[in-house]
Amino acid sequence: MKQQLRSMINNSCILASVLFLSLNAAAKTNAHTESLDRIAAIVNDSVITQSEVNDAITSVKKQMAASHTALPSVDVLQKRVLDQLIDRKLQLLLVEQSGAQVTDDQLNKAIASIAAQNKISVKELYAKIASQGIDMNTYHKEIREEMLIQEIQQHEVGSKIVITPQEVADFTRSADWKAFNNKEYHLEDILIALPENPSPQNVAQAKKRAEDILAKLHKGSNFTQVAIAESSNDHALQGGDLGWLKLPQIPPAFANELVHMKQNDILGPVATPNGFHIIRLAGTRNAAASMDSNAQNKQIEQLIYQRKFEEGLQSWITKLRSEAFINTHPEKQL
Repeated sequence: MKQQLRSMINNSCILASVLFLSLNAAAKTNAHTESLDRIAAIVNDSVITQSEVNDAITSVKKQMAASHTALPSVDVLQKRVLDQLIDRKLQLLLVEQSGAQVTDDQLNKAIASIAAQNKISVKELYAKIASQGIDMNTYHKEIREEMLIQEIQQHEVGSKIVITPQEVADFTRSADWKAFNNKEYHLEDILIALPENPSPQNVAQAKKRAEDILAKLHKGSNFTQVAIAESSNDHALQGGDLGWLKLPQIPPAFANELVHMKQNDILGPVATPNGFHIIRLAGTRNAAASMDSNAQNKQIEQLIYQRKFEEGLQSWITKLRSEAFINTHPEKQL
């Protein structure tokens, strides 16, 4: 069952990454190559160049324009994009150390899956890529990297997840599930992250920062813009948008309160192992009713797995950063 869950999440993650990869590949293909490119960050024994940051910023701007999301300030956008590139670089360095590879057959199957989930043929997918000015070799490289990152995530995070029959049974019998199992919640999240082994001072500082952010929101600050500027999770550049989630996907730390909230209500700060969350309920909607009990149990297993995976992934990336040498101001050492 765990292997099936991992496979389902892998396919979903690859599909979700297609737009970013396509835009990023297009930016790289069209970028002007300079013989001397300024270093934007040093990550262990590797570097991230300013042209890489600029390319990624171009991609993010296109995505935000497509979703009608207001752009943050230049400094905030630069920092957010650089943080994402650092996280990606750290994971790719682990991949390189592991010696993991993606075969041509695996790549072709992944691309076929992407095309199928977009309800187009592989030929049509390549035509769409070409129409965006994306070099096929660059696109293949990006997809390979994304698959390798997901593989290392599954090895380091997914393989350690345990879902007991008791967890499923307890949730199935809960009053919340009986009342809300046909409901989905559109959530937005601001995370003030904690290090892996936080000191009391770390916790106090993070809590105070979260309380200050919550006060700004109650005074009318835009949640999306605050999330872009302040949040520590992977959804920051999407304004903290977590999308539509069913109750089992939502951490119990705020799921119990969520079912009593109204649209646009804000909850927080909520303490979790990876930090303090501020949650906005953007909307609710009815979901398709569950089928028989076996199908329901499988659905709950999958959703619990996804929830635990997201929590574990954030903690793992925070740990990677804490153990790495990261210099985002290399020019000061010159």
